[in-house]
Amino acid sequence: MAKFSNIIGALGGLALALWLAAGPAAGQEEVLRWRMNSLLYPKLFGEAGERFAETVRRLSGGSFVIEVHDRLVLDQDTFGALESGLIDAVWGSAGHHHREDPALTIFTGFPFGPDPASFTAWMQVGGGAEALQAIYARHGMKSLYCGILPAEGGGWFLEPIEGIEDLEGLAMRSFGYGARVLRKLGVITYELPGQEIRPAFETGLIGAAEFSLPSIDADLGIAEIAKHLYFPGWQQPVTSLEILMPERSWASLSDHHKTVLEAACGDTLSWTASEAVMRQVDALARFRAMGVKFHHWPDDVLLELRQAWDEVIAEETAGDPLLAKAWSEYLRFRDGYAGWQSRAYADWAGSAWHAGESEPIED
Repeated sequence: MAKFSNIIGALGGLALALWLAAGPAAGQEEVLRWRMNSLLYPKLFGEAGERFAETVRRLSGGSFVIEVHDRLVLDQDTFGALESGLIDAVWGSAGHHHREDPALTIFTGFPFGPDPASFTAWMQVGGGAEALQAIYARHGMKSLYCGILPAEGGGWFLEPIEGIEDLEGLAMRSFGYGARVLRKLGVITYELPGQEIRPAFETGLIGAAEFSLPSIDADLGIAEIAKHLYFPGWQQPVTSLEILMPERSWASLSDHHKTVLEAACGDTLSWTASEAVMRQVDALARFRAMGVKFHHWPDDVLLELRQAWDEVIAEETAGDPLLAKAWSEYLRFRDGYAGWQSRAYADWAGSAWHAGESEPIED
């Protein structure tokens, strides 16, 4: 990850240098003000949005000001709010808009998908951004890739998972494609907001939950009740961040302001790639002190989950030509990237086939 952060930082520095060389002097542009709705959890996710907005203000010399509003509009109302002009932009992730277009879900991160470095390579130079834009274009939207977060935890459980039979009939908080996969293995899933997860454990509604990164799960108090945390986070190995706006808004920006947005995205991408990892290290130390037991998913369970994911994505691509095209192009990118990584690095943990082990981690 340090190597990844250094690369991203270098790219961000180059973008800033180009901006400094080409940008107009302060005062030559009227002040442009945008209202940006943040759909993301305030910690880390939301902080990244605030940092992005401040970087835009600074790089533009105050000529572009983005006001960040936390959840002013709900996920399902985003496209309408952008089209009506109620808000100018959204800080979130493509998967937030799965109700408007399910094909967007894979651009947030997907089961057994790439690690942060390879996801970023796919998005920036491997055709991912173009595939995403083709899907957003049918809604008149434009996005910029602005951040990457590491894998979520694989799930919190009241009782250990020793085999596939332990998932049958289990009530679990889950979301998106991960929930689709779990349902194929007999799990009963509930899409609950973060603040409702602990009460759901306490009332017996659920016996397991996956929500977010360990550092964010820590704020929800889940570790005080569920003492078994599983890895890897197969359901979402990364979470991408983006700024979303109407295509017409992007087209109306000056070249300078477009460059500012792109440079601010590069800076935020670099920050999230490093900051997020260190927060997970601290979170795991807190969990260990609370008596939480860390486990790897059993190999046979991971295999069943992977096969279920193959079924889910086959069903999804069968119904959407644009998604099918994007997925096909991703698989082509993945195979080439994996060929390089497997030769260049020892025991490449980002490989789609690197599943983990079945024994609990000894603290």
